[in-house]
Amino acid sequence: MTWFGISNWHYQIGELGILLDGAVGFPAAEPNPAVVQKVREGLEKRGTIQYVLLGHLHGDHSVDTPEWVKQTGATLIASANACAEAAAYGIPASQLQPVKGGEKFQLSPHVEMHVVKWVHSVRVGEKSPADGGIETFGFIFKVQTPGKILTLYVSDSGAGGSELTKEHLVEGENRGAPLSNLGKAMRAADLQTFEIWQPGPESRIVTQARVIVPAYRPRYLMPHHLGARGGFDLFGGLHYSFKPEEVPKLMSVLDDFDVPLVPPVNYFDAWTYDRDGLHSVDNSEVKLSLGLPASGPGPNPQGPNPRAGDLEGPDD
Repeated sequence: MTWFGISNWHYQIGELGILLDGAVGFPAAEPNPAVVQKVREGLEKRGTIQYVLLGHLHGDHSVDTPEWVKQTGATLIASANACAEAAAYGIPASQLQPVKGGEKFQLSPHVEMHVVKWVHSVRVGEKSPADGGIETFGFIFKVQTPGKILTLYVSDSGAGGSELTKEHLVEGENRGAPLSNLGKAMRAADLQTFEIWQPGPESRIVTQARVIVPAYRPRYLMPHHLGARGGFDLFGGLHYSFKPEEVPKLMSVLDDFDVPLVPPVNYFDAWTYDRDGLHSVDNSEVKLSLGLPASGPGPNPQGPNPRAGDLEGPDD
């Protein structure tokens, strides 16, 4: 698995390649084909792309999504509105798979994926509207390997607190409460736990963690949705670091349940996940091809997190 900014992920599972979001030209109002091509060629040094997933339709997640689908010929799994935008961009209907949440996809003989209707994030003290705001999804992966079933839950956004238990009405249709939706998807997947949890955004994770960590006992928490604020520059490197001391409430939950925090250090950091657990791996070939150092932050200097002091609030 390779993280390349904000909530952009690439997962290579055997011969199957899956991309999440892919907003590489942000900030921009239109897709950037040249940047998508450059990043795609980097990722293809190690993998493929048959599916593109979109967590939600928002500039820092979706601006380049249609271009990824165009360049790869992949199938887009996203909201109806996102699929409509992709269609307007020229993507044929055969490559579009609109979802509402609750769907199961057999992406390969070994990879099962469940779509979870989640909820978009809100600031501390705010409440989401009755429909939950921008239609947002998480994705559960269940991977059959010879030695073990591998499990992962990823979302590119997500409020905490009461938003997790509030049922949301989308165009008059009850789409359920996020935590109930997650529970239903886990039951449909016949899972009791997911070992890797990749939640977004970076703020207010603690309110999700207080429920999700005790209930599903992930072995690793990999926070993301990093880099969008304060000057995103994919080829300049992550311009601030994720510091555990800025999320003391989250760290307290993780310490209580012995869950390690595994934040990325720079764009195109990569890991393998197998029967032996999660391991950081060398991705220097891809990084160097994109102008990034082989390891560590850079090449641009790092400053403070633009959201420092706002990652956890009194309501948490």
